[in-house]
Order: sequence, then C-alpha cells, then structure tokens
Amino acid sequence: MKKLISYLTPTLLLLASSSSAADYPEFKWGSYIMLDHDQFSDLFLEDDESDNYGSDVRRARLSTKIKFSDNWKSKFQVDLSDGDSVEIKDAYLQYQGWDWATITVGKQKEPFGLEKLTGSRNTFMIERSMVTEALAPGRSVGANLSGKEGNVNWDIGYFQDEDSADNYGVTGRLTWALVDPDDNFIHLGAALSERRLGGDEFRINEPLEVYSSDSLLEGTRLNADDESLAGIELMWQYQGFVSMAEWIQADIDDPTKGPHHYEGGYYQMSYPLSGKNRHYKNGKLSSIKANNDWELTWRLSQFNLIEENSKAQTFSVGVNYLVNENLMFKVNYIRAKLEDDGETYNADNAFSLRAQYSF
Repeated sequence: MKKLISYLTPTLLLLASSSSAADYPEFKWGSYIMLDHDQFSDLFLEDDESDNYGSDVRRARLSTKIKFSDNWKSKFQVDLSDGDSVEIKDAYLQYQGWDWATITVGKQKEPFGLEKLTGSRNTFMIERSMVTEALAPGRSVGANLSGKEGNVNWDIGYFQDEDSADNYGVTGRLTWALVDPDDNFIHLGAALSERRLGGDEFRINEPLEVYSSDSLLEGTRLNADDESLAGIELMWQYQGFVSMAEWIQADIDDPTKGPHHYEGGYYQMSYPLSGKNRHYKNGKLSSIKANNDWELTWRLSQFNLIEENSKAQTFSVGVNYLVNENLMFKVNYIRAKLEDDGETYNADNAFSLRAQYSF
C-alpha cells in the first residue's frame, strides 16, 4: 500500500492543482487481454512428468491516461492476469513544457532495447526473444529525461529496483532515424546501462520463447555487485516490410564467483499483405492500422551463457490476423535447439496461439 500511495500521490496533487481550462483534465481509458495456448515437445521440459501444453491469461491490463494541461500528463496501468493480485505496471507523471527535453517521473520502462520498448500488443511474435527477456531491463521506478534534435532521439535516466534499495542504475539510449511522411524509415540505435546490484541475487532463468514451457536456460546463481549492459539496434521499414535486429550483452561482477558474460541477439522480419507501414515515432515502433489484414513474420534468435557453456537457438515463423484495430489472432511455430554444459540436444518443435482483444 505504501508503494501504491507513493505512485498515486503526485498524480492526485497535480490533478488538484491542474489548469482550470474547460478542456482539462482529459481522461482516456484503455484495456486489453491476451489468451494464450502452447503445445510443445519434451525438449521444452525439464522432466517427463510435466504436461506438454499450457494455457494462460498472458496479460489482462487496465490503464488510464490523464492530460492535465498542454504540458502535463500521466499514465497508470495495472495487470490483473495473476488473479490473486494486482500488479502495477506504469505509474508516472510527464512534463513536456521544455523545448529541449521531456521529463518522466515514476514507474516506467527503462530506455533500453528496441524489442523491449515495443508494446506487447505490437510485437511481431507472440513472445519476445530470449535475450530481450533475460537481459533488457523492464519497468523500474525513476526519473528519465528524453529529447529530440533533428533525426536524433535520446533518453537518459536514473532508476531503482522497487524491491531493493541497493539495486539502482543509470540507463541511456541514443537513436538516429531517417523517416518520411509515410513512415518508411531506417533506424540505428545503441543503449547502455550501468547498474549497482549491491549483492542481490542475479540468475538467468529463461524458457525457449514458449511462455508455459519450463525455463531451461539456467545460469549460475550470482550475488552480484555490478552489471554492465550494452545493446545495439538496426531497423528498416519500407512499404510494410520491416527488418529488425538487435544484439545485447551483459557483464556481471560477483566478487566470489568472478565475472560472468552473457550475450545474444535476434533478427526478425514482418510483412502485412496490405503493404501498410507500422507507425514509428521517437525511436519506437507501434501498430499497423488495418482491417482483415494478414501479417507474415519470422525470427532467428540466439542466447549464450559463456561461463556456463550453455546456449540456445530458435527459429520461429508466424502468421498474425488483424481482424480490426481491437481484435488480433497470432500463430507461431518455434523450432529450438539447446546446448547445456557442452551437451547438445536434438532440435524440436512448439506451437503457440494467441487471441488478443483491446477495448
């Protein structure tokens, strides 16, 4: 409850003192739900006793955006998919009154990772790549400055883990893009994050891009002092066709077990049969505005745990059917290969289905 109050108090104070203009405050409500089903082979399981399938309410989110004036706005979003608890996803205030920068304060996504910053409703595949889920930081409490100068967008922020006072860091991202009025573009980007972990446990524990399967990529349990993250991005869009690649690496310092290095990347493409472009703004990719459209997708992905002598590779193809702006269906085929402690396992298959509705 203390955290909830700390998130909401700035918003309530600002609402109380907001502009008296008749048009403000403006409220915008939104929600969406994702229903998933996975079917997979024994390769995706740790033992033979588990089921080879799983169904989940993957996400169920409610949000409100409030615009208090021309310069002030906020967002509050919760996830209800757990059933037993409510998780706060976003809770921030944003000021846009400066010519040179926008400041965002509260719980928000850290500016790292092209795929991570793409909203879950707009990702090409059902699940993000292994390296993105394992290494790219997600939402944290902090303050972020962002701005735009010509073709360059920049972000830099200070963030703290809400569950640990000793876990904090500075994260920044720089992107350059040439964009025409129809959202044809080329994009280059890089991001860095330097983090103080203060002895907190750090461990890689990831499934092979199938959410309800077991986590087979298991790293050493580290009591880490520091983490250094670096990522590079490349993306190109022309008349609906999108080509997107990213590489992320992390160096973890454990004073007892020594340094550990993790790295990986992906290359993915998509093409809607309508040829419509996805919207692009400020270094981020969003949705296609289309009805009765089919989108073809595929991805190559790899993740390496260097000191553990483990790595995984996946190849995925998918079809997305956009019924309208509210309803979408996704089907993915995933073929994965795992090498654990030098032992290579045969590649095998999984299928994932999603029904996604926004309202």
